[in-house]
Amino acid sequence: MKHILLCALLAVVATATRECPGAIPEDASGKFWTQDNGGGDLGPLVQAHRGSRGEYQDNAAGGFAWCLGKGIRGFEVDIRFTRDHRLVIMHDSRMERTTDGTGVVEQLSFDEFRAARLRACPEPPPTIEEVLAPLAGRDDVFIELEMKAYPSEFYTDAVLREYCRKLNGVTKAMMKKGTYAFTCFNKKTLETMRDVDADAPLGLIMGKASDDDFAFAERIGCISIAPMLKSTTAEDVRRAHKAGITVCLWMVQNAADYAKAKALGANRVTSDYPHLLAETLAGRRKKVVAMDLDGTLSQHKTPVPWRNLKAVEALRKAGYDLVMVGGGNTERIYRQMCEFPIEILGNYGMEHSVVTNGQFRIVEATTNEVDRARFLAETGKLREKYGYTKYVGDPLQFHASGMVTFGLLGTKPSAEEKLAFDPEKRRRRAMFADVVAAFPDCAVFIGGTTSFDLAAKKFNKYDATVAWARERGCGPEDIVFIGDDFNDGGNDSHARIGGLDRIVIADYRNFADAVGVLVEKWK
Repeated sequence: MKHILLCALLAVVATATRECPGAIPEDASGKFWTQDNGGGDLGPLVQAHRGSRGEYQDNAAGGFAWCLGKGIRGFEVDIRFTRDHRLVIMHDSRMERTTDGTGVVEQLSFDEFRAARLRACPEPPPTIEEVLAPLAGRDDVFIELEMKAYPSEFYTDAVLREYCRKLNGVTKAMMKKGTYAFTCFNKKTLETMRDVDADAPLGLIMGKASDDDFAFAERIGCISIAPMLKSTTAEDVRRAHKAGITVCLWMVQNAADYAKAKALGANRVTSDYPHLLAETLAGRRKKVVAMDLDGTLSQHKTPVPWRNLKAVEALRKAGYDLVMVGGGNTERIYRQMCEFPIEILGNYGMEHSVVTNGQFRIVEATTNEVDRARFLAETGKLREKYGYTKYVGDPLQFHASGMVTFGLLGTKPSAEEKLAFDPEKRRRRAMFADVVAAFPDCAVFIGGTTSFDLAAKKFNKYDATVAWARERGCGPEDIVFIGDDFNDGGNDSHARIGGLDRIVIADYRNFADAVGVLVEKWK
């Protein structure tokens, strides 16, 4: 994406031509493109859904800054109240899906909310101020602020009004006019924001636009409607534009979706993969697709589902160079992949296997001797500090490759003990920094259910993937890494730290849908 044109959006207030709050320019009824995809090809502005939930993390402050650095200029975010009426960012009413926290957002204090950590990056769930900070004062961005405050036992009329007043106040203080809109599915919430500020820019979200929706949007003075792409017609868009209302379509996940939205005449589109979509639209498709296995393509140490294997095959047929990059050994990964013919980098790059004429071969296997006394001494200190002096079996497992597994419960705890020990990884994250400090020459991963894996520092998924790609004439900019565990200590974390573009898999059952941004028609 070479250049972003937001002229129409930025003229929302300055060139309004109809007498209603938040009016938009007269030319909104025309083909009102807002983004240059290269070579003068103008199309709808791509908005990063929840700060690019598919490439960074659902509603993380860092995701908005990351997108901005990648050239994305459109954004969408979800705002709620905590129990003590602080504005925070969270899509779901509950914490569990996207954080290691528990409970309903509106039932947590602000401090309790902030004590949680996001699953795919080392950040707390953010505040509205943290999300707006990188966008503040700019005139080349646009953000939809989705109000997740619906009338309820918590959001009484008084609380809903306070929510709208606070959200309007902080946004007006940080953002320039014409660079934002308050959006919502709920009409009472939009009416409350209108009561709070007669000039607030509003947007109505819906599945399919109805006559009642159009009437409401015109009556209340919405600058935008946001129906689903699959339920919207060209007539819907013309009707909105005739009324001076812009149209944002959701979800737009690949180039085919984008082309459809453009043909319909949309002004903006919302995508979980805004950067990868923009790169594709600009003719800069990735060349290498690197993949994690457990948690990404399958459950831990279980066969990859047929649907996911079919999606991987579609990636290969589309011309991508494919490589599986795992923490386990290549033979185990090959079996788990149901003997799918793919090159594998196992043990974080210590092992390399290929499949030639249907035959699996290990072409490289690194073995290292480690200073066992040192590992026993340093991990012993950590056990003393954190209270893990009792364990079952051996304190450490030394692998032939040179990797060392530091199991806090030892090498032979029961399956029940392992599963119950640290399901959210909080215990191991609490001591992660100390493990890293104790072994500065090692790459440290939070592995399995009770352990840390330690390997020579050069063995990690970033270095292994980049070295493999360079042998094929590709650089880091040509790679997309697909994984599920990008947080600090996660076995995919080095791909994030190294700066590879990525697709974040929150549930392996959604892998096949997620890769739709790379290959549109595989089913």
